Amino acid sequence: MDADVIVIGSGAGGLAAALPLAQAGESVIVIEQHNVPGGLCHSFRKKGYRFSPGVHYVGQLGDGGSMREIYEGLGVADDLVFFEMNPDGYEHIQVGQEFMDIPSGKQATIERFKQRFPADAKGIENYFSLVDKICGQLSIVPETRGLLELLTVPFRTREMGRYGLFSLKKTLDDRISDPLLKTFLSVQCGDHGLPPSRTPFALHAAVTGHYLEGGYYPEGGGRAIPKAFVRALRKNRGEILLSTPVEKIITEKNKKGRYAIGVRLGNGEELRAKKIISNASPKITYEQLIGREFLSKKLLKQLDQFTYTTAALVLYIATDLDLASMNFDSGNYWYTPFHDPEVYYQRAQSPSVVDADECPGVFVGISSMKDPNSFRNGHHTIEAVSFISYEVFRQWQHTTYNNRPDDYHALKRKLTASMLKTIEHIIPGISDHLVYCELSTPLTNDHYVKSTNGSCYGTEKTWRQFGPFSFKNRSEIKNLFLCGASTVAHGVSGATSSGIGVASGLLSCRPSELLRNTGQILQVIPR
Repeated sequence: MDADVIVIGSGAGGLAAALPLAQAGESVIVIEQHNVPGGLCHSFRKKGYRFSPGVHYVGQLGDGGSMREIYEGLGVADDLVFFEMNPDGYEHIQVGQEFMDIPSGKQATIERFKQRFPADAKGIENYFSLVDKICGQLSIVPETRGLLELLTVPFRTREMGRYGLFSLKKTLDDRISDPLLKTFLSVQCGDHGLPPSRTPFALHAAVTGHYLEGGYYPEGGGRAIPKAFVRALRKNRGEILLSTPVEKIITEKNKKGRYAIGVRLGNGEELRAKKIISNASPKITYEQLIGREFLSKKLLKQLDQFTYTTAALVLYIATDLDLASMNFDSGNYWYTPFHDPEVYYQRAQSPSVVDADECPGVFVGISSMKDPNSFRNGHHTIEAVSFISYEVFRQWQHTTYNNRPDDYHALKRKLTASMLKTIEHIIPGISDHLVYCELSTPLTNDHYVKSTNGSCYGTEKTWRQFGPFSFKNRSEIKNLFLCGASTVAHGVSGATSSGIGVASGLLSCRPSELLRNTGQILQVIPR
């Protein structure tokens, strides 16, 4: 036996599963196909500039915050430093010529919205009260153990059961009258990739609640998070293999069913383990690494019916503009010309988006302002994101990364121009002050992090694919477990929680019991 546990993929979920298992004395090997750990949490350098494709902000890092408790409890806090984003506006929203800044703190947020929209004051109070209740009740489920606790869950999660599966659109329509206010309250749909009409309110409440006390950014960019986890993993005798693709999950069948017993690497080497945890997407895990011929009809049906979240374009920019003198700060910037968010998502997912002069909306994060230590040589670095349908790029999905055809590169140039024109609404003059500019597409995402259809957030968390209807952590293949954005939840927080959930299941304890008091205190630098 080469290890007690093999973890496929070193994203936030895979590392969060591996570390507590290693701390519990299990021998753990993490296998990563990329040359750096982290999945979408990794960072890279181009022309001397550092960019982070998937980490734009993290919430719940203040006193008592859930992510703070995780980082401190898992013993990675000493190797992490976070900068608080602008507390007066960690989200800057521009809808056409209408502007709104969202501050840190639930009550501050409520008061700012009430001041701007006094006629909807009661609805605003009701909305954020419901967000608070849903978030509190969502945290109950992972900690549930034993029959008695299981039986009482419906009584302890009444609001979640009653309102959680309503759409965000219905929840807002029932409480809010001003269309612009509804749009401002929907902007964080960009953090899960679904329009309000298709978003279960519990999903959006979880995202909103995660950031209610503000946003934070890691010193050193996104890569700082996996770097801290890998350091702690190695301290606990865990291993990580980089630039090592997994070709197959090896299974055997006996009278009790099919078992996972190890993995075959791309070079033909085989490793054996008692348990296998896959941080790859369910489609890759089951169809490529296991094989459809070994799956039940029920699972095959689920794989064929499940849809994945929208893909995205990410434009990486370095500029010589003096953004500080232009009054830009560490907050995120969101822009769309459409007052109805449903229209934005319709336009973004239409194949005709490639013919538009501007993209339908954009998210802009100035990482050199979020992490002041990364501001060098007078140049700011920016990551700008816009959603797009994978269908636009499907014709080239079987081409290789370094050998795409000319028409693919021509489309990239066209889309770069449309994104820059849209970013001009936020940062005037940026097109004339580019020091570096490169576009990544959904195919780039597939290449580097083995996403499915360029997905940003794993499977879509619609009503039919959310909560108890999502892919389970425990597979029908015995000794095989899944974690990551397509299981419990998405994003850094959701994927991390999914990994901790798998580890707690294997160690027969509650997730909170893995967060031992290590005496570490996370350093958060205030603005």
